[in-house]
Amino acid sequence: MVTTRAVRVARGGAVLARGGARGGARQWDARAVPRRRRNARATTIEDEATASVTSMSEFRVYIEHTDGYGVVFYARYFGFLAQACEAFARASTTGTGTGTGTARDGSGFDFARARCVKIENCKYARAATLGDVVRVRSTVTRVEKGEATLRQEIVSADDEETVFLVADVTYGVVDDSNVSVASLECPFAASEGATTDVKLFRSERSLGSSCSHVDALRFFERGRTDAIGGPDALSELKETFGVVVVVSRLEARFAERITSSAAASTIPDWTVASSVEMKRRGIQIVFHQSLVTDDGACVGYAAITCTCLDGVSMRPISCPEALVERFAPFTISP
Repeated sequence: MVTTRAVRVARGGAVLARGGARGGARQWDARAVPRRRRNARATTIEDEATASVTSMSEFRVYIEHTDGYGVVFYARYFGFLAQACEAFARASTTGTGTGTGTARDGSGFDFARARCVKIENCKYARAATLGDVVRVRSTVTRVEKGEATLRQEIVSADDEETVFLVADVTYGVVDDSNVSVASLECPFAASEGATTDVKLFRSERSLGSSCSHVDALRFFERGRTDAIGGPDALSELKETFGVVVVVSRLEARFAERITSSAAASTIPDWTVASSVEMKRRGIQIVFHQSLVTDDGACVGYAAITCTCLDGVSMRPISCPEALVERFAPFTISP
């Protein structure tokens, strides 16, 4: 289920009334965009004469979106955000008949062809569960040549005070004429840490010949699971130590094309490298992860913060010593 509408939000965060997906008027409290200075070539909300465009989309949580704990898998939230971005493009076309999805905010950015290249300031506030209807609120906060940043929030469709996730997501328009694989400059050595091999079958590539950022986040999860000791070790954490490990924050960067230069007749072998940094007296585990193709190109990297919680009270708890010891060979100093 997808419901989308674009509304004009007056500067300062006006409150607008719109009909809900299930009938009846609902109050939309539009978030005011922080006033920031940008360089001359950037178009921001403050540059607009009167207002910005905010889009709202709704999605239902199905089994395919959930993980072993029965909550929405951390990467799936970004699938909702990407779908909301695409819906925003379709809802805010210029009406020229080109179908490009160029936004009406005057930026001319082609959201319909955009792919996620950066995730910043991402905070997981609480978990959405099976059957929930979530609402994605997307507001354009920055536009530059070839890139646009959206402030995207996922909240409950029944209660907007219930926030699941907030993030600043930057989307870039891919140059279809350039099929080369550009390697990112990874801030840490790809050879460091535990490694996980990813056999890149076609079914692993949601964009056909290339992967999406959601695919990359899935691969990063495999790396974290292997670093912990595998699925059995995760079960032992919960059953023996009463600890669950959840993603709480995320910063990531992706290549515009997450793809391989390998011949079409081969199945590429990629690698996820994971190193660990312990924070807050062992309550938080920061996984520094990179995704490297078979020809050595870094096509994505992330700092993913996981928090150890008591399995009953769901309060923060220190990481069990047994897990700290397992991390020792690839733990980096803060």
